[in-house]
Amino acid sequence: MDMNRRMTGAAWGIGVVVACLTAAAPAAAQQSWVERAVHNFGEPINTLWAEGELSFAADGTMVYCSAREDLGAAPGDPKDLYIATFDAETGRWNTPVNMGQPVNSAPATGVDPLRLGDDREPWITADGNTIYFKSDRLATSDPRNASDLFVTRKVEGVWTTPELLPYPISTDAGDEHCPAILNDGETLCFASRREGGYGGSDIWCSRQDADGVWQQPVNQGPNINTAAEEFHFSQDADGRVYFSSNRPGGEGGMDIWSAMQTGPNRWAPAVNLGPQVNTAAADMCPALPPDDTTFTWFSYREDNSLGGVDIFWTHRSNLATEPEQ
Repeated sequence: MDMNRRMTGAAWGIGVVVACLTAAAPAAAQQSWVERAVHNFGEPINTLWAEGELSFAADGTMVYCSAREDLGAAPGDPKDLYIATFDAETGRWNTPVNMGQPVNSAPATGVDPLRLGDDREPWITADGNTIYFKSDRLATSDPRNASDLFVTRKVEGVWTTPELLPYPISTDAGDEHCPAILNDGETLCFASRREGGYGGSDIWCSRQDADGVWQQPVNQGPNINTAAEEFHFSQDADGRVYFSSNRPGGEGGMDIWSAMQTGPNRWAPAVNLGPQVNTAAADMCPALPPDDTTFTWFSYREDNSLGGVDIFWTHRSNLATEPEQ
């Protein structure tokens, strides 16, 4: 189903659609096909190229990355950041807007072969005025330094030149990526391959001191991190985080898992979200729309994609967040 055609009303639309359709359903079928199904966002968000790695502001504004060539910021640019807004009057997403330079960078392979102009994995703050993201604009030939974390801020309606989040956030050998802010609005979490982890990419978190300086990041421990790959936190209002991992015990490939926060840098054991969300292919980078009823991520689903990796959504009631008995 094209999500764009189902969203309506002044509120962010998925919840409205689900509420209307389920209210009209017979009592014996309270979990309607809308709730059970996995839905493709459809055009103009998804295209024949790859889309994913999305984040939402409180007003429903979405920032995500795409490899689309028709709106690219520079020739040969593999991934750019885009902003999309929903038009409540028409019930459709507006055509996404490429954030352009200097937020998106142009390839600079003449400087270093790893500088491909790859700008991805955005996290927009609730007020819509700050975006954290990863970029290869300062990459070196050392593959451990393929990406760093940057921040851009909207000042008088214009996005500023991105600033590097310096050490101890970005390092020369950690390949930092997938930034996210927890619900407290003060804790920055991200993935890194730096020393001191459990293996592969681990999730680390840091807080700012009174002077706004990011403190030494803390590894989030064995209930989150494993010898496999972990990245991309997204936290709901109850304190539960959703993240990507290819650890054993999933449906195959990259899966989405969840864990409840039990204290600062402390988490309950992670739970796989189950086959409604996860497949044998890659299911990654969860994001939570502000309607509190839906769940989004990107995936490749051969029977439901526009041409490759697309953005999907489902009802949160489909998430298996409790351990199997």
